[in-house]
Amino acid sequence: MDKHELDIKMTDMAKSILSYCMARTSNHFEAEDLAQDIIVEIYKSADNIRNADAFYGFMWAVAGNVYKQWCKKKAKNKECEITDNLFNVAEFLDNKREDVHLLRRELALLSEKYRKAVILYYIENKSCSEISKHLSISESMVKYLLFKSRQILKEGITMERTYGEQSYNPKELSILYWGNGKNTYNYIYENKISQNILFACYNDKLTAEEISIELGIALPYIEDILKQLVECDALGLDGRKYYTNIVIFTSDCAVEVANKTKEFRNNISDALSEIITNEKLSNSEAWLTVCCILYKAIFENLQSKVKIELPENKFGENCIIWAVEKAIDSMRNKGFEFGVSNTENENGDRVQFFDFTINGDMVHHSFYSSKSFTNVFIDIAKGKTDFDNEFENVAVAELVKKGYVLNDNGKLKVNVPMFTKEEFEQFMSRFNSTVELVEQNANAIMNEAAKIIKNYIPVHLKSLAYQMAYFRIFEDAISMPVGTLVENNILFPYNGNGVLPTTYIVIK
Repeated sequence: MDKHELDIKMTDMAKSILSYCMARTSNHFEAEDLAQDIIVEIYKSADNIRNADAFYGFMWAVAGNVYKQWCKKKAKNKECEITDNLFNVAEFLDNKREDVHLLRRELALLSEKYRKAVILYYIENKSCSEISKHLSISESMVKYLLFKSRQILKEGITMERTYGEQSYNPKELSILYWGNGKNTYNYIYENKISQNILFACYNDKLTAEEISIELGIALPYIEDILKQLVECDALGLDGRKYYTNIVIFTSDCAVEVANKTKEFRNNISDALSEIITNEKLSNSEAWLTVCCILYKAIFENLQSKVKIELPENKFGENCIIWAVEKAIDSMRNKGFEFGVSNTENENGDRVQFFDFTINGDMVHHSFYSSKSFTNVFIDIAKGKTDFDNEFENVAVAELVKKGYVLNDNGKLKVNVPMFTKEEFEQFMSRFNSTVELVEQNANAIMNEAAKIIKNYIPVHLKSLAYQMAYFRIFEDAISMPVGTLVENNILFPYNGNGVLPTTYIVIK
């Protein structure tokens, strides 16, 4: 029988051979392997076929013999045995360009332990014993990984995979921190891949392979990031599936909160506007007054009632981290993001920072991270002009650069409002009723937001809804009302002249 005639008959009988194998094996992959072995053996022995009439009897005789050999191997548990000829990549792909593409795709989704074994064996031509030494595992484990990898690859190649929305429309998150440390994990959270992993796993538990497909990023590029996110508790693991362990305020959640708390925000901005107008305050005075009222109402009064509990992380920092999905109409994108902190020296003198980005860079972190830095600032406020050590001189230069200190031919002067403790208490007493009104409306915003947040966060994070609602009011009860005052020309952006209006010193 010539080759052309044999090819025609084999094409006609391919489905019959596969059906024969399906009836005798436990799964589709074993059937395909057995069918391939039968077909290969038929081609090898084709010269023994006397004529076309003898083909069918010969074919089934070969099929029976190959099946018997396959059963013997299986009975001896040899089905996982790896030999140099078990998996020839060219044969596996039938030299088809589209199959090469599919194999590359599936290799990109193969988890690390399988992928390393496959690359070493099939691409770098290492033996099982060499791979065993390289990966520090037994040879039998190497053979198992190669066998299992072949199954996974073959199964994947037959699948239709569709990359998720985040592969072409990645999310961008603002990662926010509240605590008494240095935000040790900031470098991980600020990574855009990290942010999209957290977003992908927020409402659905996903395997590493599913995350890879959702993001459209090959698994080798995200495996280390997954480990880091698990190490810092941003991700949890349930078996092989990852889930996000921090609260994310999505755009949908923010929109609903904004819509349902509008009345309370307007009450806050109206109260602040009334103070500015009635007191006939200058722009710097208005900024200072607004900041002091908001801090007293929300950070002193309301926070003491909420009783924020900050868990301790692996570095001993008591902190909480959450994320906000960036949106086009966010107050942050409009330039009204704020930062707040305060720090004291050993004498109880306090520096209060309440920075808005409309005043330039948010610089309060420079002071918050170092009490020594704060001491230099307060010493200048008390009249000190000469500093001896190198650190103090560096601090002075930085304070001048940021505009917090003025240097007039070597004469240093702080460029922020300064009070004694008694003066500050007297100043704030003028606004007691406004502080109370702001606190009441901020509390109403928080209660309404807590109800909404519960509908948007995963079950394992729902207990944090009320606490996280407090962190929402930074935007809802501070940034947005201040933004409204600027839009209505009640407040004007700081233009670089005069005293910095959103930072002040209280000398005990």
